[in-house]
Amino acid sequence: MLLNKMIEVISCGGRSEIVLDNISNTSIEKSNIHGLGLFAQLVIPSHTILCLLDGQVIRWADYNDYLIEFPEWNALDKQTLLVRPIRTKYSFINHSREPNCSLAYYPLRVYSMFDIHPGFELTLDYRKEPLNADYLSAFENRYL
Repeated sequence: MLLNKMIEVISCGGRSEIVLDNISNTSIEKSNIHGLGLFAQLVIPSHTILCLLDGQVIRWADYNDYLIEFPEWNALDKQTLLVRPIRTKYSFINHSREPNCSLAYYPLRVYSMFDIHPGFELTLDYRKEPLNADYLSAFENRYL
């Protein structure tokens, strides 16, 4: 059985929060992409499964009702989200149009697409998730 531990993270704004350490051999550090990012501490070989993501399935239309309870999510399809009540290291993986990680489904997991060397930031292309039109058209998501 794989057990994860909780770690304390200090945000760029100085606020402290508890995060589930679900991706081993990584650290949360200041990112040149955005805020904080997730960085390799050791070589992560190509096609390594970094973590499995689980949670509760809800309708996307209901997400705003649960925003405080579920700060982390993945789109399963254009109407359905997989949400988690605890922030994990996964949520520190920043967006890039040239990512070194990807998501695979059933079960939902994050894997490395190439060897990732120590000190390199882990990135995902958020546009690869089945995001709905409302999310994509929101002003705060214009960077996608």
